[in-house]
Amino acid sequence: MPSILYDSVELRHLLYFRAVAEAGSFTRAAAVMGLRQPTLSQQIHQLEEKLGTPLFHRARRMCRLTPAGEMLLPYARRVLGEMENLRQSLDDLSGLKRGSLTVAALPVLSHRVMPAAVARFHTEHPEIRVRLLELSVDDMEAALVQGSVEVGIGYMPTGERSLRAQLLFQEELVVVVREDDPLARRDSVPLEEVLLRPLLTLPPGHGTRTLMLNACAAARRVPRFAMELGSVEVLLRTVGECGGPGLVPTSALWGRDRELAGCAVVRIARPGIRRQVGFLNLYGVHTRPAAEAFMPIVREVVKTVERGAGKRAGKD
Repeated sequence: MPSILYDSVELRHLLYFRAVAEAGSFTRAAAVMGLRQPTLSQQIHQLEEKLGTPLFHRARRMCRLTPAGEMLLPYARRVLGEMENLRQSLDDLSGLKRGSLTVAALPVLSHRVMPAAVARFHTEHPEIRVRLLELSVDDMEAALVQGSVEVGIGYMPTGERSLRAQLLFQEELVVVVREDDPLARRDSVPLEEVLLRPLLTLPPGHGTRTLMLNACAAARRVPRFAMELGSVEVLLRTVGECGGPGLVPTSALWGRDRELAGCAVVRIARPGIRRQVGFLNLYGVHTRPAAEAFMPIVREVVKTVERGAGKRAGKD
């Protein structure tokens, strides 16, 4: 039976199946794949016949996976991801002259670090097409496991055992206040003192907010929030308008001199609130030359922006 299944199911079947599963609609998937809907439906029907089970519950304008379809989807993603890796590896035999690289990074790095790194990589390897995704921690780890992303730049340690991590940099949360705030004259301030005042914060699920809440729980303190703001940029601008305080990671301050005009950055007294950021990829998966060439470039960019922002961010 396994040999019959192996011979009968083709990669195109898995490709079309994944497209429909991710689109949730035969019509949308056909548009993405550049096919006529009847052709796509026929291919999915062939796959269902070969496997001997329905893969989708079909409705008029949408579809959802059956239990068999839910079981097949991660395998299909893995197989297609490995075939893409094979294609890229064959491209790499001719050196860094063609191919593509998909990288995912935390939103906080998309302001300064990633644009500079991608631009430099493109200058050095213009034939490599880079796809840069801005993903949350959970979405990044899921994309790495599924094989749709080759390299992630996220927090360490990860919640996914199948991922390995290489340290890129360490950072800490700092307090941002307006220059006329009493805290602005301090070199550092205890977390407990910061928490006496209502904070400007980022939305639930944001990595910075989670880190801050964990630190508060460890200190047996419950923070109060004055405002919940959708991005670091908006938070910093709001501090400049109404005074803060806001807690942000030092990496969020890189390249944001305009937003920080009229603000002061104060460290949280030791031991502080710290975390590590690193390169993430799957255990057991060969790192291709394009990724190997990209990671040192990111390291150099990080060193450059750290040096430039060190004084303002209160680095040791």
